[in-house]
Amino acid sequence: MHDFVLRYGREMGFNTSIMTLIFHVLFLVLLLVALAFLLYMLHRGRVERRKMRRLIDRLRLSNSKLSRYVDLDDLTAAQSRRYLVDRIDRHKRRETHALLYVDLDEFKTVNDTYGHDVGDALLIKVTDAMVAACRPGDFVARLGGDEFCVFLKGCDLESAGQVARRFLQAVVEADMEVAGRRVIRTASIGVCELRPDQSMEDALNVADAALYEAKSKGKNQILVADQDVVLRMRQKQSRPSAEEVGAALENGEITYFVQPIFDLEQDRIEGVEALIRWVKPDGEILLPGQFLDLMADSYKRGVRPPLEEANAAAIGFSKLDPPIYCGWNISSKFLNNTVLPGADAEWLKALLNGLPPEMTVFEIVESTVIENPEATKTLINRLRSKGVRIALDDFGIGMSNLERLLEYPIDILKIDRSFVQSLTQESREGIMRGLVEMSKTMGFEIIAEGIETQNQLDLVRAVGITHAQGYFLGKPGTADYWLEEILRRRSQKTTSE
Repeated sequence: MHDFVLRYGREMGFNTSIMTLIFHVLFLVLLLVALAFLLYMLHRGRVERRKMRRLIDRLRLSNSKLSRYVDLDDLTAAQSRRYLVDRIDRHKRRETHALLYVDLDEFKTVNDTYGHDVGDALLIKVTDAMVAACRPGDFVARLGGDEFCVFLKGCDLESAGQVARRFLQAVVEADMEVAGRRVIRTASIGVCELRPDQSMEDALNVADAALYEAKSKGKNQILVADQDVVLRMRQKQSRPSAEEVGAALENGEITYFVQPIFDLEQDRIEGVEALIRWVKPDGEILLPGQFLDLMADSYKRGVRPPLEEANAAAIGFSKLDPPIYCGWNISSKFLNNTVLPGADAEWLKALLNGLPPEMTVFEIVESTVIENPEATKTLINRLRSKGVRIALDDFGIGMSNLERLLEYPIDILKIDRSFVQSLTQESREGIMRGLVEMSKTMGFEIIAEGIETQNQLDLVRAVGITHAQGYFLGKPGTADYWLEEILRRRSQKTTSE
């Protein structure tokens, strides 16, 4: 370019030195313009970067606020369900934790009685109490309504059951005073473990199953989801439909088995318990827990289990010499809805349907919720006056107290298998001995259920119990089988004597 300027200047008649000066001036001007443009672009870039940083800071602040908003429940101080999912499913876990599924008992009545403002205030107070009960690393998440999930960091199943008691106590102590009344609610808690390979949904399903059982046992309860709870949950998940149960009734697949009850002192069968079963065409036998509550729809269509055949079998046992009594489970619906008509004889005849009263035992499950205690007591007294005996079944689970035993006239106390199978524990053995002494004073008979080993049978005898049933003594079978078996055993005994 320099040579071009000199050549052009010579052609125009300019001096070479002048042209060189002109070139340098032009070059300097261009350089200054370029430098000014560069400085402008640098300045503009700094301005844009400052704007971008301010925008990023605002976005970060907004994102932080948004995260706090979606990670926290909008009413209480608890974490949200989203936070729970994020913490459990979106982060790798290397250790086992535990979850508590907490459901407040009868909370709807707070809203119905005092209004939603009071209900919300109580929820906040309960949540604060549970948050305060957390250990380092734990947190409380509100699942919705009056349901909460407590995450227990690095906690095994056994320890979680103990920690749950602290949360149960926290809920009870979070009371309020409204219009001079103390408003307090209890809680039911299902406890489950959270393994590293387990999703939140799977773990919560297990905890929910434990919570459901806790509710059914009288509420204000803690139930740990052990292997039995998981097994029952899986059975329930694979349970048949109401239509399949109805078809099974119509096809005669649902029937009654009986299990023998032994007099250990006389070494003989003194009674049987009627147990409903579903015998499928392939030979599979389903227990009542898998289908009993689905039979209601079939009842509405007039399809019922074969009670007449069961009654006939029970009558057959009662005609043996000496006779064998038959025990029947009765539902809470029967206890709560039965109205005693004036004609006792006709009412009792219809109820027993041919069963001899003196050879009939009605069994009340201990966890049954009795809505009208006085009416139930009247019903029991009426039945007993006609010769029917009353048994309190599954003692040791559910309500787990002596109030029902003391409140209602009971002829037989059936101790649940969980007590029998843990009889080696000193506390349980002491309770059993105490019940034996009480039975002598109050005049009721004790039957130990769930005898599965010789050792259990020996321990039951050692504490003074003289009546028992269980797989070790005799498994449930058809009425025909046990009728023949009783006759055979009696014949052998007579021959040996």
